[in-house]
Amino acid sequence: MKIALVIERTDSSRGGRETSAAQIAAGLVRRGHDVTVLCQRGCPLAEGVKVRELGGKGLFRVRKLKDFVARAGAAIREQHYDIVHAMLPLPGANVYQLRGGTAPAQRAASLRRRSPVSRPLAWLLERLNFRRNLMAELERQVVGNGDVLCLPVSQMVAAELERFYRRTGGLRVIYNGVDVPAVDDAQRADWRQKTRYELGVKSDEMVFLCVAANFELKGVAETIAAFARWYYARPSRPEARLVIVGREIAEGYQRIAGLREVGKQVVFVPPTPEIFRWYSAADACILLSWYDPCSRVVLEATRWGVPSITTVFNGAAEVLSRGAGIVVSSPKNSREVVKAMDDLADPASRQRRRRACLDVADSLSMDRHVEELLEAYAAVTGRK
Repeated sequence: MKIALVIERTDSSRGGRETSAAQIAAGLVRRGHDVTVLCQRGCPLAEGVKVRELGGKGLFRVRKLKDFVARAGAAIREQHYDIVHAMLPLPGANVYQLRGGTAPAQRAASLRRRSPVSRPLAWLLERLNFRRNLMAELERQVVGNGDVLCLPVSQMVAAELERFYRRTGGLRVIYNGVDVPAVDDAQRADWRQKTRYELGVKSDEMVFLCVAANFELKGVAETIAAFARWYYARPSRPEARLVIVGREIAEGYQRIAGLREVGKQVVFVPPTPEIFRWYSAADACILLSWYDPCSRVVLEATRWGVPSITTVFNGAAEVLSRGAGIVVSSPKNSREVVKAMDDLADPASRQRRRRACLDVADSLSMDRHVEELLEAYAAVTGRK
C-alpha cells in the first residue's frame, strides 16, 4: 500500500505528536508498506521511511501554514497515494487522525487555564490567533466531509467531534500507542538504583515524575504547589523528590519551587532520550494536564508499570479507569491531587496499581496502534 503521512514537522524532540508519527511510519514500513512523510520541515526517520520536505513560504506562521497546506495538497494529487493519513486538518486527505484533539477544544483549554481576571483578554487574543483560526477553518472543512474517516485518539476526542461538529459517524477511536525499550528486569533495577542514587533518595523514599514539553499546558506550576502541600502535610516528612523532565531552562519554575520551600526536593532535568531511566526510578507519574488528547507520558508510564495521576482533561485518563492510576477533576484541585499522592505513597496501594498497569500494558503498544490503523485504511480503500 502506498501511504502518505502528513504532519508539519518530524522532529521528535518537539513532542509526542512528532514521536508518534515517526513510530507509526516505522511500523508501517516494517509491515511492507511504501511510506512517505510529507512535512513542512523534517529530519531523517527510520530506514525505509521517505521524508519529503515541502517547506512553506511567508513571513508569518499562518502564511507558512497556508502555503504548506497548498503544497501538500498538490503533492498528494500528483502521486496518487492509496491512503493520505493527515495529522493536521488537510483538505484532500481521506484519513484525519486528531492527534492534537479538535481546534475548539484546544481553544477552550487555553481559556480554562486562565484566571477569571485574565480570561477576557485571553479570549480576545484567541480570536486574534490567526494560525489557530486557520486550523479551525481547515478542520471544519475536513470533519464536514463525510468521505473522510476521522480517527480520534480517545473517547474524549470522539465526544469533542460530536459536541463541536455533530460528527458521530465515519470515525474510529484508535487509542495512542507507545514503544518501550526491550530490557530485562535486571536492567530496569540497575537504572532505578543508579538514578535514585544520583537523586540522593533511598529505595523506600518516594519519587514522583512529571514529563512535559509545555510546562504551562501540563500544569507544572500546579504540580509543584500540590507536591509542596503534600510534602509538608506528612507527619514525619521523610525524604521525597519531584522530578520534572522537559525544559532546558526552567528558572521561573525553580523560583516557584523555592517560594514553596521545596527547592531542594524538586529536581529539573532537561529533555533526555533516556526517559525510561527516569520511569524506572519513579514510584508514580504525575501529569496535571489542562488539555491532552491522549498523553504518551501516561501511556509510557502505564506500560512501564508506573501508576499515574492525571486530570479529566487528558484522554489517557480513560486507560487508568481499571485502577492503573488516579484521575482528578482539575490541575487546580490541590486537595484531590494531594489525596492521590497520599494514595500512591502507600506501598500496598501502589503495588495494586502497578499490577493494574501491567494488566493493560500490551493494549497500549505501538504495534497494536499500527494494526488498528491498517484496519482503518482497509475500510477506506474498500469503499473507493
